[in-house]
Amino acid sequence: MLDSRSSLGDRRRVVVRKARAEDIPVVMEINLESLPENYWYGFYKYILDNWGDAFLVAELGEDIVGYSMSRVETTADPVLLGLKTELEGEKSVIDKILDAIRNQLSEERNVGHLVSIAVRPGYRRLGVGSALMSETVRVMKEIYGVESIFLEVRVSNIQAIRLYEKFGFVKVRRIKGYYRDGEDAFVMVKRLA
Repeated sequence: MLDSRSSLGDRRRVVVRKARAEDIPVVMEINLESLPENYWYGFYKYILDNWGDAFLVAELGEDIVGYSMSRVETTADPVLLGLKTELEGEKSVIDKILDAIRNQLSEERNVGHLVSIAVRPGYRRLGVGSALMSETVRVMKEIYGVESIFLEVRVSNIQAIRLYEKFGFVKVRRIKGYYRDGEDAFVMVKRLA
């Protein structure tokens, strides 16, 4: 558990802990307040049941003010493993096909996927997001032993991109029309191994 000081003074600290099933309704509220992408209850429960150490909530006083939800996936994709980037230029169709074949022939390895992270609007810029990110990285490395962590972020979400970069994530791929409204996403990766 991470216990870090917030900018609210000594009386209130950000405490990050593992989520519990009874926290899911509050997490869903935070998601609805903070993000245009929403999930159904069963999805949160699935993450909690399978990767409970990587489903975190941040408390300030008695209130849950943020969450981070991650899972472990397997991939041979060198981009998601943090071994290469696709942002250096557009590839030809032939190069993309050859990369796909190479990926299929490569050994799959475990990576962390930061599915969602959010902080209630009134509690941003108080260190809550940083506390959640710090603990997420620690858990994925120490408990799940993944080689890298990846996430998707809206290309327009500069504040989130800066937070991820602060924790060593780098942009490695752009996915056209990833979000329901048609906005592109950057895939960002932090190599751990």
